[in-house]
Amino acid sequence: MKERLNTSLHSLSLIAVGGMAAWAVFSGDLSSQKLMTYLILFLVIIEIFSLILIGKSYPESHTSFKIGMIATFLILLGIKRMLPGLFVPLTITALAVNFLYNFYTNNKRRKGQFKRRKEKKYKL
Repeated sequence: MKERLNTSLHSLSLIAVGGMAAWAVFSGDLSSQKLMTYLILFLVIIEIFSLILIGKSYPESHTSFKIGMIATFLILLGIKRMLPGLFVPLTITALAVNFLYNFYTNNKRRKGQFKRRKEKKYKL
């Protein structure tokens, strides 16, 4: 159940990116920097909920990657102020990496290849 909800969250984030991009194109009153800022904030919230839902069932490498993506998105908000010319291309790259990884992990989970290692009871 949690994995299905996680997949739905990632699909919702992809729909939001497409919807906000269409809104910016057709309405014309939203700048690309504001659009990317809203998308980043939305995706950070979705990724945090995703980690809360499936953090215990997915491997540690997945959790580390997702925490790195959240940090990347938050760092991009700082880049927006320091280097506004690089903000949009770097944000598009980070969004693409995030979505590719989401679809990769969803396909791998469906095949049953994406499992957390069992913890050892006794550590020496």
